[in-house]
Amino acid sequence: MDKINTQLIYGFLDAGKTTYIQDTVTHDFFYKDGVTLILSFEEGEVEYDTTLLSKFRTYVAFYDSNESVREFCLHVIEKYHPNRVYIEMSTMTENLRENLPDVLNVVYSTTLFLWNTLPLYVENLKPYIVKMVRDSNQVIFRDCPSKEALSPYTTLFRSLNPKASYLRQDPMGYHEKAFDLFLPYSLEDKEIRIDKKAYIWLFLDSYDHPEHYDGKRIIFTDPLSVENHRVGRTVMTCCMADLQFMSFPLTDTTIPDGWIMLTSDASLSIDTFGQKHLSLSPVSYERIAPPKELLLNLRVSTNM
Repeated sequence: MDKINTQLIYGFLDAGKTTYIQDTVTHDFFYKDGVTLILSFEEGEVEYDTTLLSKFRTYVAFYDSNESVREFCLHVIEKYHPNRVYIEMSTMTENLRENLPDVLNVVYSTTLFLWNTLPLYVENLKPYIVKMVRDSNQVIFRDCPSKEALSPYTTLFRSLNPKASYLRQDPMGYHEKAFDLFLPYSLEDKEIRIDKKAYIWLFLDSYDHPEHYDGKRIIFTDPLSVENHRVGRTVMTCCMADLQFMSFPLTDTTIPDGWIMLTSDASLSIDTFGQKHLSLSPVSYERIAPPKELLLNLRVSTNM
């Protein structure tokens, strides 16, 4: 069986997944080239307009848990022979993505959040947020009144998945980039001093714009960990099960693993896929004992 291009739509029960999928399908000209199948693992307050969707050669199948996820998917694929699939994911169904059959080739994932409920979910359901955002190419904050309202969540979401694109949708449907990074240092300086509070901002900005730091001298005023020829800090965004080593490659591979104080020159490097990254060339370093705080903890607050 040929692979079928599949998009996953994540979100809590009130996020607007059904509306988002239906709007996408009815504005998608690909329906002229074949059949679209929507697999729904969660029925919310809004129902699909199956009469409208049929005009776009689109069918909806609802999972009722009487069979395994894999069997359900294969059964409806055999019935409808779709050319593309949208999946309305259930946040609370454990390992749903892992149980999808291999024939569903996931090419894109989107997570939706409704602004009014976001603070409550960040406070109480952060592990579910971590899972959704980590799996997503795009995150949309629906009905958010302003970009300023989202600013306290910048560090949390950007650190969960620096690769994702984040969009704010206002109540009128206008979309714009959700987050701007307000750096606690000047990019005009030839030397940039980075303490542990500024480290996460350096990492996130260099991920998007490594050219900002090309040729700069970066002086780290707090300890860094060297692991496998990379230097950085381990960051906790949610819990001990959610740790990331946010790091940069070292051009000097003779520096052994351990903790150091580092002054370095930054430069652009290109990986095997042609992507630009920031590398650090040590100017000087001093080996030190591990600090008392081994982790940078983003768990407590969203307004860093």
